[in-house]
Amino acid sequence: MGIDTAAIKDAAKERVEKELAELNEKIVKLVAFLYGAKPPEITYTAKRLLVEQLSVMQQYSDILTRRLAVWDLPEYEARKLNDSRTRK
Repeated sequence: MGIDTAAIKDAAKERVEKELAELNEKIVKLVAFLYGAKPPEITYTAKRLLVEQLSVMQQYSDILTRRLAVWDLPEYEARKLNDSRTRK
């Protein structure tokens, strides 16, 4: 009996989709904390670090989204799509 590579690929894609969903939830919560109606009672330095963290989280979310967008595409199409998205 051979290895079911399609099932492995599907499981990997599901893990990335789950990771993206969880990351986006964390982004929403951090945005609400930083910019919500009640400002956080934290130091300036702590807030700046959280803002920096938010930026990195958003970049990571974008990368996961792009990975999922090219997941099943042939390499030449994936490169074309990724190149068009990275040249902003």
